[in-house]
Amino acid sequence: MDSQILVKVRTFIKNRLLELFGILLILASSFILASIISYSPSDPNFIFSPESEKIENFGGFYGSTIADFLIQSIGLVSILFSITLFFWGLKLFTNGKINNFSLRVFFSFLYIVFGSTFINVFYNDSFWLIDNGNSGFVGLIFKENIYRFTTLIENDYVVIVIGLLTLTFFIYSLNLKISQLIKIIKLPYNIVIKI
Repeated sequence: MDSQILVKVRTFIKNRLLELFGILLILASSFILASIISYSPSDPNFIFSPESEKIENFGGFYGSTIADFLIQSIGLVSILFSITLFFWGLKLFTNGKINNFSLRVFFSFLYIVFGSTFINVFYNDSFWLIDNGNSGFVGLIFKENIYRFTTLIENDYVVIVIGLLTLTFFIYSLNLKISQLIKIIKLPYNIVIKI
């Protein structure tokens, strides 16, 4: 009897902790996304810290630093990364688990690599991300190393394939069922219809 009560207590505590971690992940991902959207190159970061400069970033100094690190490293793909974290938090909160978590992390790694490479080849020029462009240094490194072996990386069809792979691995990383994905895709349409 005592052991059953102990198991129930442990299960209860475990479930509440997972829900709490899910909420924290949702909040953190929302903070990261808001920081990326409000990013300004003139804001302070790890390298550049002006004393009297007003911080424009929504997240203040910490938001500016996190956004700068993500944007300079993986570029605009960091937006997809924050969305992935949000869905992981949502899964933890609602289901108490993320199915095949190590596989989701692997898919995330793949879409970050393919996505940043795609952006570097497709459109890397940026008026506000002058150091590494829209792809960050990850996209730059991968594109340059692949280019050493083959120039096919700049072929239009190859670029489309890389873009599709990015989208595919991003969807896999979210741990969504097909029915849930269809609902998300139809959501803007349904909103417009209701309006």
